[in-house]
Amino acid sequence: MSQKNILPLLFLTLLLDVIGLGMLFPIIPALFTDPASPSFVLHGYSHHMQYFFAGLTTAVFGVMQFIASPFLGELSDIHGRKKLLLLGVAVLAVSNAVFAFGVSIGSLVIIIGSRAVAGVAGANFSIAQAAIADVTPPELRARNFGLIGAAFGLGFVVGPLLGGWITAVSGSPAVPFFFASLLGVVNATMVYFVFPETHPTSTSDKKITLMKAFHNIQDALEDIDVRGVYLVGFLSMLGFTFFTSFVSVYLVERFAFSESMTGTFFAVVGIWVIIAQALVVRFVTARAGEYSILRFALPILALVIAIYPFVPNSVYLFLTMPFMASSVALVSTCVPSLVSKGVDADKQGAALGINGSLQALTGGIAPLAAGFVSSFLGLTGAFLIGSGVVVIALIVLVLTRPPAVRV
Repeated sequence: MSQKNILPLLFLTLLLDVIGLGMLFPIIPALFTDPASPSFVLHGYSHHMQYFFAGLTTAVFGVMQFIASPFLGELSDIHGRKKLLLLGVAVLAVSNAVFAFGVSIGSLVIIIGSRAVAGVAGANFSIAQAAIADVTPPELRARNFGLIGAAFGLGFVVGPLLGGWITAVSGSPAVPFFFASLLGVVNATMVYFVFPETHPTSTSDKKITLMKAFHNIQDALEDIDVRGVYLVGFLSMLGFTFFTSFVSVYLVERFAFSESMTGTFFAVVGIWVIIAQALVVRFVTARAGEYSILRFALPILALVIAIYPFVPNSVYLFLTMPFMASSVALVSTCVPSLVSKGVDADKQGAALGINGSLQALTGGIAPLAAGFVSSFLGLTGAFLIGSGVVVIALIVLVLTRPPAVRV
């Protein structure tokens, strides 16, 4: 099968995965922080513990994805992309069904356990990236890797929207995940019957370790040339993930958003991110260098996160979206670009892999930290600390200006 046919298949595979993952965002308050919801599972728990478990359920997915991503990528080098990709989408389908069952019976153990399994299976984006590299010449890889970002962007528009509206229509937050499981079955069937193997099975005796993700952190700290950029990227996304982790809870508690309204909110955010990626990033990067763009984008991101708890009504939330989406899009574009420019040609893949691991780690740290902070300082504290972390990223950028960058 030609590259022309393989790339749309990979895009569709990732899109179906991300739609299922995005359905969780509107559901979190109903499960963990809204005692008035018929699906609330934490009766008898303190308000502190409700915030903690809301963060833990999101964090466990990020932690497992962080650990599994490089591990699955290396396994696919030996056993082929198709087998590992098929295993990932199949396990994700099962984990969504188990999550739905856990929600139906109100089992906290099943809910959190299924999210851990989903985190491992959801790491198959690293296999998709490897498959793209298999069928794409080096000069076109950066462009084709954009398919992964596009799938995530579109998935996080459709996923929360479907999750919120299916819940509203069915009256149960379990139903969207039964639907996500069905999408997973369709996805697995497509991979099994249509997707070709892009990488032959290897007889390599290459040692594979579950500690690869942690080795990536060590490598980032030891790389003098770009460790400042790694840290800027990590801190900026860590601060932003403080925001995304608990904004759904904030919308319910502050403005009494329903699941469908919360899903719509996330969908609008996703649409603005897509617009920013398509228009703002192209316009700005053609006129300024990465360093100057980051000095401009990071303060905007920090400011928008900081003002969220203080807006007088929900209209202002939507007015801030273009600024947040544009700043996030610029940061997520400029950081890997600076990483790529800061290392030798033979280290490109390793460097970008390290950066990816650090980004995945934010999805494990931030929700848990935000839940802990919110339990003691309230939701305002989580937003302000997230904003502060982005400010620290800006300070690191100024103090460790990357070498050989265009101003």
